[in-house]
Amino acid sequence: MVLYYNALNHIKKGKLFMRKYYAEFFGTMMLVAFGTGSVVFGGTAFGSMPIALAFGFSIIVGGYAFGSISGAHFNPAISLGMAMNKRITWMEFLWYVVAQILGAFVGTGILVSLMSTLKATKEQMTVTALGATNFQSPITIWGATWVELILTFIFVLSILAITAPKNEMGNQFAPIAIGITLAALIVLGIGLTGAGLNPARSLAPAVVLAFMGSTGALTNIAPYFIGPLVGGALAALVAKYLMHTED
Repeated sequence: MVLYYNALNHIKKGKLFMRKYYAEFFGTMMLVAFGTGSVVFGGTAFGSMPIALAFGFSIIVGGYAFGSISGAHFNPAISLGMAMNKRITWMEFLWYVVAQILGAFVGTGILVSLMSTLKATKEQMTVTALGATNFQSPITIWGATWVELILTFIFVLSILAITAPKNEMGNQFAPIAIGITLAALIVLGIGLTGAGLNPARSLAPAVVLAFMGSTGALTNIAPYFIGPLVGGALAALVAKYLMHTED
């Protein structure tokens, strides 16, 4: 009987352990499907605001749905900042990133399936770029990296300050504040680099496009990894040592 209850407790703990990764998977899936879907189906005919709001609202919904489970990062750069400031362990960070990347690919897959229902050809899908992030001249690879670094730094620093343990008001309204912050940053950066601010969000459509024969986004993927990750790491240091968010 003791062994039976021990086995049940072990299974229960395992399920609770996995919940946070499921939350990151589904949250990132929603972010990519909603956000890149707004680019594909809405385009920029009405400006950048609808796209920014789609990403922002997905963060708000995902935050309230999954925030109590995983913290609702949905972004490796955010998870890196959280790990550096010891809000999650480094092992959790690795699993968070795996869940986020998988979620991003499924989100892109959902977008492709929706386009397929409209009888879109592979060529038509590549024309839309599946909402992938990219940059064009006169912006160089270094310029794109800098833009992504600065925007992600502001984003992650805001998140760390909003969700600081002693910031009771910030924690209560965190999803709304974070969603608005992301929307504002996308409006600022979408004309420069597409405002990725998230390696998982940028990687998934770039890889799928490459399989379709369009390698431009994947060729230029480096700024969308280096910029956000460095920006997230710098934000963690500033938050901890200058703003004392972890005290």
